[in-house]
Amino acid sequence: MTPDDVRRLTRSAPERWGELELVHRSEGDHLHVTLRHGELDGVRLPQGTPVHERGAPPSSWTVRPLEPYATNYQWSAMLDPYELTAGVQLDDVRLGELFGRPVVAFTARAVEGYDPVCSCCPLVRSEVSERLEQGDDWQPTPGQLPDAVELALDLEVGIVVSSRERGGEWNGWFTNEILRAN
Repeated sequence: MTPDDVRRLTRSAPERWGELELVHRSEGDHLHVTLRHGELDGVRLPQGTPVHERGAPPSSWTVRPLEPYATNYQWSAMLDPYELTAGVQLDDVRLGELFGRPVVAFTARAVEGYDPVCSCCPLVRSEVSERLEQGDDWQPTPGQLPDAVELALDLEVGIVVSSRERGGEWNGWFTNEILRAN
């Protein structure tokens, strides 16, 4: 699989699924949700607090309608990772498996032209995304930002099922264990 194959997969993600059931884990949230385009139902784990969202608030991103999210715009981007199609260098593309499902994993670095769904919660946190958020005069401190982001996409439905920032102060991460996909 090549970087161009990965980009094709990210472009087609919304057409590859109609309903998903997944368990999302991150440093801040654990959720068990069912998603249909434009609707999210689930519970926050372990407390079982219900979560229901319809649609997503507008963002500066206008490629297509955003999927609803339970935490931030990164949810919309992980369900429709179109932002990885341009302005992102993809390296070390490899096939693998996660939670018993086939995936394509790769290393992503944002370059000029990267256009995240939201610059405050991009899939590829970088100097490029931070300048979009903070302004052109912003300067990172040494070691503040990750060197790259390790991502994996589910080969069947095309959504991001794993993300881990490599280096930096935040060390952001999340996984999505797909329990059912139609």
